[in-house]
Amino acid sequence: MKNAPIVEEIYEELKSWLYTVYKIHNIKITITNIDGCDLIFHNGKEYDIDSGLSLNFSIDINTESSIMFSFLCDNEEHFKEIDERYIYLNTIFYVITPLINTTFLEEKVKDTSVKDPITGLYNRKYLLEHLEKMLPLARREQKNVAFLMVGIDHFKAVIDEFDYEIGDKVLIELADTLQEDIRTSDIVIRLDADEFLVVLANVQSKESAASVAQKLVESFGKREVDVNSYTGQTLKKTICVGISMYPDDSTSIDQILKNSDISLYEARNKGRSQVLVFNQDQESSVDLF
Repeated sequence: MKNAPIVEEIYEELKSWLYTVYKIHNIKITITNIDGCDLIFHNGKEYDIDSGLSLNFSIDINTESSIMFSFLCDNEEHFKEIDERYIYLNTIFYVITPLINTTFLEEKVKDTSVKDPITGLYNRKYLLEHLEKMLPLARREQKNVAFLMVGIDHFKAVIDEFDYEIGDKVLIELADTLQEDIRTSDIVIRLDADEFLVVLANVQSKESAASVAQKLVESFGKREVDVNSYTGQTLKKTICVGISMYPDDSTSIDQILKNSDISLYEARNKGRSQVLVFNQDQESSVDLF
């Protein structure tokens, strides 16, 4: 196998080679270290690596970590055929292990820099990188993009009444709700404190964006956060949403985010569970700073 520039290509090349030569299609690759075990590649059906028809190849990276290559054979005859090539396969895995490990660590560091540690959502840094590519494309294709700024109503009261742990649970619950109720082409960002941003690609109109926002408001309003598992105490919170459209409201990333924030501010002033679409009158009447 030739060297592949990125780890995904290595996996695809390895998968193709194993199937072509050995008819292996059930594969797992895991990395084990002091932080735990990460499944980094899986192809085929789910299986237990300790099953009688699985073959495992463990390659040490250092004294604290290793990579496990595992196959599930189709039957005993298939198992025997692969087992006879164990030393050769082990050598192949030994050769590609350093590259897989290096790429895995690089991706892990990248994830740490662009993901929020509490919710697992992408952060502002990722958002700006994403929008620099997304918005020019949307403009060329004459497509609308909706920015939904989401804020939790009276979030500080949660911290004051309970603690930061319960506050984190509320944030995680909202993150889960937002991700479940949007399309795979859309993204959810945690911006700051209790504010999130939902970016809806290729939206037909402001009315369509408002409809999505209303659905998010209603969905989160039904969710419950476990406060005390012993007493069964739960907590319900609500959200408000401010909406701004690209390119109708602005073609500047900074301005479009400011517009969304202004709409959220105005929505919160109207009460709980409010949805408000940006208009130019809001910008002249609201002073966020």
